[in-house]
Amino acid sequence: MQVGIVPSDLAASLHFYRDVLGFEYLGPVTVIEGRILHRFAVDGGILKLLELPTTAAPPARNPPPGAFQSATGIRWITLHVADLDSYTGRCRDQVWQVATTEIRPGVRFAIVEDPDGNAVELVESR
Repeated sequence: MQVGIVPSDLAASLHFYRDVLGFEYLGPVTVIEGRILHRFAVDGGILKLLELPTTAAPPARNPPPGAFQSATGIRWITLHVADLDSYTGRCRDQVWQVATTEIRPGVRFAIVEDPDGNAVELVESR
């Protein structure tokens, strides 16, 4: 599966997904009309951040950050991780608020918002 995000601040989003969450950065690929996809290997799929040309009009903002159930549409992505504590620890080290919850024995999750308020659910199953 591939998921694409159009960030309002590319540098902040690259930092979040690469440095805070530690996802493997696969590099940029130039696509149609000067747009660039910054790709990450995540959970057997690809997460893409779309960099628009500087001449492009800024995209409209989605619903504001907050409770992901407060708006319709795609509001979160779920990613399976092997060591949830390492992800949440890096988030806390970088001043991202995150809490871990066990939903049943052996299954824990945490939700953290990226710089644009997209909810990223990290799930660990043992």
